[in-house]
Amino acid sequence: MQGVGTDMSGVLFLGATNVPWELDNAIRRRFQKRIYIALPDQNARAGIIKNREGKTKNAMTEQDWVQLG
Repeated sequence: MQGVGTDMSGVLFLGATNVPWELDNAIRRRFQKRIYIALPDQNARAGIIKNREGKTKNAMTEQDWVQLG
């Protein structure tokens, strides 16, 4: 983190996908804003999975996608 915060012309984005609360306190103190982005709900997860399957043929119904999500 040497030099971070001395130049205010850009943006520094720090993301932790697994356990953000375990980031070092010294690192977290350097940031002015903390934005928590919650995990997607069941329908959003279904949409993500459905989108990623692309044009692969399948016999899944909309209910199957939701259940998978």
